[in-house]
Amino acid sequence: MANSQNDVDINVLVGLYNQRLATLTNQNVLLEAKVKTLTQDHEEEKTKLLANMMELQEKYETLASNIDEE
Repeated sequence: MANSQNDVDINVLVGLYNQRLATLTNQNVLLEAKVKTLTQDHEEEKTKLLANMMELQEKYETLASNIDEE
């Protein structure tokens, strides 16, 4: 009898293992989605900043050439 109290039902063990594995997999997928979202947001912001920088550079060059002409 003492031995049966220490035994683990394999079905319970497999069920718990599968439940934990599913939970961790779901958490991993959620984290991957968050990373991809942040990466996309970063790329979009970088593109906007580069476009803004190019626009400002063109304005600067136009102003500089106007000053040189005067």
